[in-house]
Amino acid sequence: MRRSDSRPDAALEPGKGAPEPAGSEPAVPGPDASEGDAPEPAAPASGRFALVRASRVYIVLVNWNGWHDSIECLESLLRLGYPDYRIIVCDNDSSDGSVERILQWAEGSLSHTPAGTPLARFSTPACPKPVECRVAGPEESWPDLPCATLTVLRTGANLGFAGGNNVGIRFARRQGDGAFFWLLNNDTVAAPDALDHLVARALAEDNPGIVGSTLFYYHRPDTVQALGGACFSKYRGRSRLIGLGRQWDEIPGETLRRVEQSLHWVSGASMLVSAPFCATIGLMEERYFLYFEELDWSIRAKGRFGLGYASGSVVYHKQGSATNEVGRSATSIYYKVRSRLKLYRKLLPAYLPFCLAATALEALVARKDRRGLRTMWRAMADEFCREEKS
Repeated sequence: MRRSDSRPDAALEPGKGAPEPAGSEPAVPGPDASEGDAPEPAAPASGRFALVRASRVYIVLVNWNGWHDSIECLESLLRLGYPDYRIIVCDNDSSDGSVERILQWAEGSLSHTPAGTPLARFSTPACPKPVECRVAGPEESWPDLPCATLTVLRTGANLGFAGGNNVGIRFARRQGDGAFFWLLNNDTVAAPDALDHLVARALAEDNPGIVGSTLFYYHRPDTVQALGGACFSKYRGRSRLIGLGRQWDEIPGETLRRVEQSLHWVSGASMLVSAPFCATIGLMEERYFLYFEELDWSIRAKGRFGLGYASGSVVYHKQGSATNEVGRSATSIYYKVRSRLKLYRKLLPAYLPFCLAATALEALVARKDRRGLRTMWRAMADEFCREEKS
């Protein structure tokens, strides 16, 4: 399989994860590079990369009324150069016929071609069909169910981001052979060597528990959304995505080398989680429903597992397709406020006054947006009042 438009770093070298030397431009083809211009990389035959080839990965996507995005993502995943992976789609009780559409696509009776996107080369032409696929219901129907190339799990309810991913992780763990779980947003497109770089970084000597990718905006594929994830201020109650809005070609190698020093949590849009991490720390906290699950996971793991960044693992993200995040929807506002309060009450109680002050300041700034302001106050009331009653 050819690998086009990959963004290589040194992560594929045994035990290394460093990009290009400081002061030089990262060795990355531009987003407009054609498939024919990309050279065929030679895969190392020995060393730590041999271990990469022996590590099975379960890729978990959560779908909620987003079969168009999910199918485009699946087409890109079927082009991965990594040889040992299985895909699990957890459908959060979609009402748009997502499960049926995905099954039709897998059997070859539904074609889906993304229109007007510069990234179409990652998902077109369509991969050969049919794709081996199984469908299962809630967990009580799982006993002895093997995982196919693609397994679609009906969760039975909208469990949110954490709940949907946890269903996929539990199913993967029942298989007994998974070394890593790649949690990937369904509104993403992955470069063909994205998983190779993630696993190589995860197998480095410092053995990080979670590894993040370089995220680019899907509709602005030369612009960085995040380098791995974000840094977080306990005093301001805010996170800052590392590298947000920067042009890749303008980022020096030294900046990429120092990302992990600033990384407080890995973006859930693309996070490779090790099996020992899940066994030791546990699964994601489902009470958040949306937002702050990644930070919760990282805080719980502090001192036991580190966080890693694979700069050569490239993923393009449409950002907030399910929640209309770009448009600052009521759903997005509500869960950002409530989940942040929940995080502080659970893991950072000494800093809760700072969180409340930050929330009040945001409410003051948003006072002209009456709908948004009402949503914020409702989130606060629900978190404190309903939590106390439950």
